[in-house]
Amino acid sequence: MVIRTRRTQSINAVLNLILIIISFVMIIPWLVALSTSLKAPGETLTNPGIIPQQIDIAKFVDVFWRANVPLLAMNSIIVTGTTVICVLFLASLAAYGFARLDFILKEGLFFLLLTGLMLQSAALMVPLYQVNHTLGLLNTRLALIGPYVALGLPFAVLILRGFFEGLPKEIEEAAIVDGASRFTIYWRILLPLTRPALATVGVFIGLASWNDFLLPMLFLTKNELATLPTGLLIFQFDNIVRQEHRFALIVMMMLPVVAVFLMLQRQFMLGLTAGAVKG
Repeated sequence: MVIRTRRTQSINAVLNLILIIISFVMIIPWLVALSTSLKAPGETLTNPGIIPQQIDIAKFVDVFWRANVPLLAMNSIIVTGTTVICVLFLASLAAYGFARLDFILKEGLFFLLLTGLMLQSAALMVPLYQVNHTLGLLNTRLALIGPYVALGLPFAVLILRGFFEGLPKEIEEAAIVDGASRFTIYWRILLPLTRPALATVGVFIGLASWNDFLLPMLFLTKNELATLPTGLLIFQFDNIVRQEHRFALIVMMMLPVVAVFLMLQRQFMLGLTAGAVKG
């Protein structure tokens, strides 16, 4: 028993060391970006290290107004927020139906929906452009929101269905006895119980929409509709930009994502762990 305990402790120590190394490797790009953004203009050429010799905060204010960050951020917030809300509502409805209702071809339709996980926006550029052009959606935010919602639904339904299936059926049966409709059960009883899963899905979908560069470049040619990722490219084209200014804008792009994750961290981790146990 003692030998087995020591062996388990040794294995756990090795695994923890591996996780620490992986975490350190993953955080290096964040440290490099933050360090470069804090350096004085031109210092990157003479000081490639992580620790800045001279910290310059003024460039953040300069980049904030020259790149028109308020407009870019507003566009990104509108697109990302609308996408997340639509995905969570539609995916939770579909997940509830697949988890609780019995209908013809239920598993077949669910499998068909999951095939959407294999689709990537890069592989759909031509048909998406043709559809948006035919519907007159080019240079509108709907040109981004529609594809984002469609591409995010398969993943969201997969996660939420497993969470709905893990909820006790006795809660739903008691509500049916009390005369509650299916939508009332979904909206007022079961949906509030899925907040951890909703937070998990919302973070993943929001992060993918916020950071996407390809579709905004294809479908939005007006600068006033540009999102933050494409705004960075426009800023570089319109100005002679030093490395430090470029990374200052990148850091400002990352801050909202980090802030949202920190606010939803507890719900996010609960959703991941609950999904793992129920899966």
